[in-house]
Amino acid sequence: MNNNFATLDSSREFALHESAPQYRYAENYMLSAYDEAADIGLWLHLGTCPDDFGLWEDQVLISLPGDDGLLWMSSYHRTPPELRPASGSLRFECLEPFKRWRVTFDGVAVHSSNQEMMSGRVRDGVKRLLKFQFDIACVAPVWDTHETAMAAHGRGSMRDQSWASQHYQQLFSCHGDITVAGVRTEFDGRGVRDHSRGQRGHAMDQYGGHNLFTALFPSGRAFGLMAMWAPNGAVSLSVGYIVEQGRLYHADIISPPIKITEVRQGDEHFEICLRSELGEHVIGGGIIRSIFATALEDWGMAFGADAGNQRLILAPSFARWTWNGEVSYGLAERSNRFA
Repeated sequence: MNNNFATLDSSREFALHESAPQYRYAENYMLSAYDEAADIGLWLHLGTCPDDFGLWEDQVLISLPGDDGLLWMSSYHRTPPELRPASGSLRFECLEPFKRWRVTFDGVAVHSSNQEMMSGRVRDGVKRLLKFQFDIACVAPVWDTHETAMAAHGRGSMRDQSWASQHYQQLFSCHGDITVAGVRTEFDGRGVRDHSRGQRGHAMDQYGGHNLFTALFPSGRAFGLMAMWAPNGAVSLSVGYIVEQGRLYHADIISPPIKITEVRQGDEHFEICLRSELGEHVIGGGIIRSIFATALEDWGMAFGADAGNQRLILAPSFARWTWNGEVSYGLAERSNRFA
């Protein structure tokens, strides 16, 4: 497949050294991957503190096989500009813009049970030494939710978002290893990375929930979608894409949002429908395992599902996707407010 996927200036890949003169301006990188053979899922986040642009936060959520629970950690570090994006233990390193990245972690995480995660905010507990390194190979075109794309496809605008004003994402394959408490496991998975900039945490009362679904199939076919809505249900962003034979096609989301209706780990099944210039695409999804976090009132989040009282619950989930008989695994990230 053609690996010349860049449609943006290469400078967009690198972290800013100074923020824009805007209240609560932030920069955020997310990377998620799942290896079905190892049954390990990753959700990794690096971002600046909205109230101090020089302070970087790392957030690590790792879903362990079966009912082994999750590893989680978060820390803050005043990272030198030449090392960004990075925090105390986690670093994303761009080796070649829109083509190759390296992700490393060397530190400690807390090991919590799935039952604790689903019953409220997790408590500090058993510590595990954690180390990993993944080599990321980008294998699909960059998808940028810019104004031009949204003028022809989908609904909404990045101008209306309370989490960023710029956002792009790209699918990848990755290979490496993860070592937990001295036990090393090979990791060979697929996933998605994204990069956002803009105000964040300044208008949480306007944020009702979201869907972020992606998958890369063995044939090279791929899809992705983003849907955002306000607390009253009004859609503020609804955009998608598919990839066929190395080419990206913008798509409309025809199906309704898939919302979290209860805190459960898996056994959820649904269909999504996208419409591109190639026609309609019906894709089946099945949640294998979810990990949960609770958005805080101001900014940031606590790990575990503290459902109730209109709290916003975030659920990065790892899903089995089926499209015209082909099977793959990818991200099914959701959030919404619980009554």
